[in-house]
Amino acid sequence: MIAYKFLSAGAVGLFSRYAWPTPTADALGEWVRVDGELKHCLNGVHACATAQLVEWLDDELWEIELDGAVLEADGAVIAPAGRLVRRLEGWNDECARAFVGHCVDGTVALAAESLAREGRATDAEALLASRSQPGAELKVFELARNLEEDQSGPVSFAADMARLEHGGRPELDADAPTAEAGGPTPAALAANLGFVCAHITAQLAERESAGAYAESYARERVSQSSWLAEKLQLEPPGDAS
Repeated sequence: MIAYKFLSAGAVGLFSRYAWPTPTADALGEWVRVDGELKHCLNGVHACATAQLVEWLDDELWEIELDGAVLEADGAVIAPAGRLVRRLEGWNDECARAFVGHCVDGTVALAAESLAREGRATDAEALLASRSQPGAELKVFELARNLEEDQSGPVSFAADMARLEHGGRPELDADAPTAEAGGPTPAALAANLGFVCAHITAQLAERESAGAYAESYARERVSQSSWLAEKLQLEPPGDAS
């Protein structure tokens, strides 16, 4: 079975810190095998299908060949053995930033639609316009924070999203450090923003229809994975159901 595996820089597992054997010009990576019962997050070679890409974002994306009976559990596919086939070079800092922009633009548009439905067309237009202004992430942050009294509401979360896009923490106004200075990498920002944007989208759906959060969140995550799969020219994921 061919699947996908995100790894930290140098082909190192994010949680295991295991340095994976990488392919050479003449051969695929060496097989990595585990013994015992497969258990999610505890034992097994963990990978993902295209529908789960955004759940595992990290610095490098690899195509991986899995061997043996595969267990599907909580957003992952787990096998007793796997080997790296090739690195997908299309997933890089530029792609991670494009993913962030895609998520943020879509979420700002949804937040603006919510404001418009509440009869606040002027506020909605201002929020949308803020994405095209210089220093857009800070403009969205300042504006969204002023548009909603409920600081736990989705428009206020859009403000936090804008700070996160810039690599900062929502409660701080100072510029965030670069990745070289210890700040988050583009891949880390992508992982964080994808989750936050899906949460905001689901919150907005919950406002419209009680109980809609879970389905909306899952649908948005698959939509994000679909965008990324298309960007990387991978087979698109199936529907969330």
